[in-house]
This record gives sequence, structure tokens and C-alpha cells, in this order.
Amino acid sequence: MARVAVVGAGVIGLSAAVCIQKLEPTAQVTIISEEFSPHTTGDGAAGLWTPFLVGSTPLDKVKKWSKATHDFLLELWNTENGGKLGIMLLPVTRVTSDDSLNDEAWKDTVFGYRVLTKKELAATEIPDLTYGTKFVTFICEPAKLLPYLLQRFKEKGGKVIKQRVSDLKTLQHEFDIVVNCTGVQAHHVVGDKKVKPIRGQVLKVEAPEISHAFLSDCEDGHYVIPNQDSVTLGGTHQENDWNRNPYPEDTKFIKEGCEKLYPTLKQAKLVREWVGLRPGRESVRLELEIINIPGGAPLKVKFIIVSQTLLRNNTPTFDLVIAKGVKYLF
Repeated sequence: MARVAVVGAGVIGLSAAVCIQKLEPTAQVTIISEEFSPHTTGDGAAGLWTPFLVGSTPLDKVKKWSKATHDFLLELWNTENGGKLGIMLLPVTRVTSDDSLNDEAWKDTVFGYRVLTKKELAATEIPDLTYGTKFVTFICEPAKLLPYLLQRFKEKGGKVIKQRVSDLKTLQHEFDIVVNCTGVQAHHVVGDKKVKPIRGQVLKVEAPEISHAFLSDCEDGHYVIPNQDSVTLGGTHQENDWNRNPYPEDTKFIKEGCEKLYPTLKQAKLVREWVGLRPGRESVRLELEIINIPGGAPLKVKFIIVSQTLLRNNTPTFDLVIAKGVKYLF
């Protein structure tokens, strides 16, 4: 029986743990994390499905992984739990001034994809836009999904340890396999200096009249993403900034920018400000590494670092993706 440790309890860690149980029912799986919901990066995220800033991640992988996630959300949406998990279909308008934006990897996955006309771009009153699209996609609120995944994991016999892991090598005597889902903390835990924080500050407001998401991928763009109980206004993407406290200047920037997109937001009640540190990386890291430790058996470490370069606002990557990534560990 394989002894497996999943380090990290965010959307990737919990998804990985649940999927391992599904693939290898005889495995003894333990989640080890310093933080659990509602204190993870995902808990403040809107959870909109759409690939974002894919960097150098191969487009065939972007298409494969993102479609698998979309299919999983579709399946879960059709269950009695769909609404409880904050899963819903949402119309989206996405615009940019970047000529290099490439939707080829995923445009056939979403519903009703089409390119905006020049007249529609001009109607946004955002200067220098060169491209825009409309489509319908899923939103899944991590704050509602995470408790569900954790409960599902426990019901299958999974163990949970609330503990900080500073070095994966310390797990060598208790586990055969370690799945690293530490997110931005991989910078410290495994010394992956390619991982850097991309600080995201958002506002949560009450605005029930908004039922359409708007995303501006311009350099200083904003986004408005409605959830079931609130609307997420963003945002920032400040690289190498580890500060998790709100900046007043960012609050002002977000508020004023989003109010230009939706003037009714001027009357919206502020629910809270929130800051999260996305794991930024030039490409997704999904690989196996064997660590030889003197005086102990080799430790298999599976790195799963799904960075902000692939997923917007911490949209989770689910069963089918993680399954294909960890299957060959056993």
C-alpha cells in the first residue's frame, strides 16, 4: 500500500488528493498543510474558468487541461451539488490591447464563442483596444468548493494534518510519495526560484444587478466577475510582491476603474477587501522528481504547480487533469 502525502490544501492540493483516492483506492493518502479553507489563496478568488497569460506552456497542454476542467465542471454542474458549490454558467466579455492574445487553444471548449466587431469594441470606451470576444463559461467559487472536496476526501478515509512543511525531505520516513501542491510557497519549500508571487487585490461588493462578467486584459485592465453572493472587482497582478495587506491606492484604482465599466457599482456596498498571492511561473510545472536521501529510501516527489500563467483568478484544475498527472506514480 502506497503512503502518499499531498502538501498543500488549496484547490490543486485537494483536487489531487481526491483524484489519487479515485485512481488508487488502496493508497493511504494524507493532506498536510499549514492553512485550510477559508484561509487559502483560492478562498478569495472569483473562480472564473478561462485560460489566462499562458506564457510558454504548450498550447496543446493548455487545451487538454482546460477542457478537462471544463468537462468536470459541466458534470458537477449537472448534479444536485452544482448550485451549492457556486457553479453557474456566466456570459463573459473579454477585451485586450494585446495583439498576441491567442484563444485558439480553448475557443471550441466554451459556449457561444465569437469575436467582437470594431463597433462593439468602440462601445466599451476603453482606448486602444484591438481585440475582444464574447462567450459563456463556468464559474466555480473555490470558497464553496474547497469544503466539499475536503469532506469528500475524509469520507474516503483520507487523513488530514495541519502542519507547516518547510522541507519535503522531512517526510521521507513516513511517506513513499509526496505530491507538492504548495503554490507560491514552492519558492521556499523546494527552492523553485522560477515561482514568484503575483499579488492580486480584489474588492467584494453587493451588486445583484450584475450578471455578466467583463474582463480587460490590457496592462492596467480591470475585471468584474459576479458570483452567487457578491461581485468580485479587480484587480492587480504585481509580481514579486509578498504583501497580503490591502493597499489603499489599489482599492482606489480598482473601484474607479470598475465603476467606469459598470456605473451602478458606485452605489454598491463593500463586503470586504482581499489580497491573495497567486503562484506565478513562466509555465506550468507538472513533473516527477526522485530525491535520493542519504540513509533513506528514494522519495518520489510529484510537482504540481499550476500558476497564474494558466488559470484566471484561481479557477481549480480537477480530477481528469490531476489524474493523468499522478497516475504513473504508482
